[in-house]
Amino acid sequence: MQMKFPLLAALLGLLAAFPAHAQTESQSESIKAWKARLSTHIAGYRLFPAEALGQTGEARVGFVIDRSGRLVSRALAAKTGSRLLDDAALEIVTRAQPFPAPPSELKEETFYFVVPIVFNGRQFQVPTNGLVLSTPASGFAESEAMAAWRKAVTEHVRRNIVFPAKAIGQRGDAGVIFVVDRSGKLISNALVESTGIAPLDAETLAMVERSAPFPKPPAEAKDDLQRVTILLTFDGTPRPAAGPSPEREKFLQSWIDDQAKLNAKSPGPSDTKLNSMLRSICRGC
Repeated sequence: MQMKFPLLAALLGLLAAFPAHAQTESQSESIKAWKARLSTHIAGYRLFPAEALGQTGEARVGFVIDRSGRLVSRALAAKTGSRLLDDAALEIVTRAQPFPAPPSELKEETFYFVVPIVFNGRQFQVPTNGLVLSTPASGFAESEAMAAWRKAVTEHVRRNIVFPAKAIGQRGDAGVIFVVDRSGKLISNALVESTGIAPLDAETLAMVERSAPFPKPPAEAKDDLQRVTILLTFDGTPRPAAGPSPEREKFLQSWIDDQAKLNAKSPGPSDTKLNSMLRSICRGC
């Protein structure tokens, strides 16, 4: 089941899950310093698509991180008007993870930001005072039980990933948002971010559908419908062959030859047995 406007629905879902509230002057110096570090950190991940040289625009990316600085989800809150620049803005945020961890005085399990990324023809900038932190109002912070439930649902869904054979050799980042009722029934799902590869996009939605029914939300959940957003990476590209490197292989063979010469003077294991014994010990070294 795919919503008609998946990106808009996803953004509304994120905002509903993490109610936005304006920044206040009462923010501590440590929180202000953390936000400044985040802006500087993101700005350090240089990326400007060669195909878009000369293009200008400002994108705004909304993203959620957890207490460890891990990226939970991200989506465009405002577009530049260029698909290349929009994709680059999302990729900049993705590449920047893990992010600096929040100060201990912040007790939430997740944090929602909106960051402006300004492209000016050949490079991009992240205004140091442009990053906005939106956190739940006092008394409305998500409880430990709800945070634990979201984590359990995310792990439950990830266990149902099946890499499609038609996408072997391909790699892509996908984001999906879905709605669950109090019984754990799947109500709807939609792509937040497309990989650009049809089999991977189809698998992203199928993964969520295979995961139903989901763990039931805790009784304290205030709403009958709960929204969950998950970001994941599909990677079907070839992996480097396992085993020792050519240099290590040469070293091992030299060592074996030296031991063989010693064995000629003093009886011991046969060369074949010695070779087998050594490689069984050094497998993968």
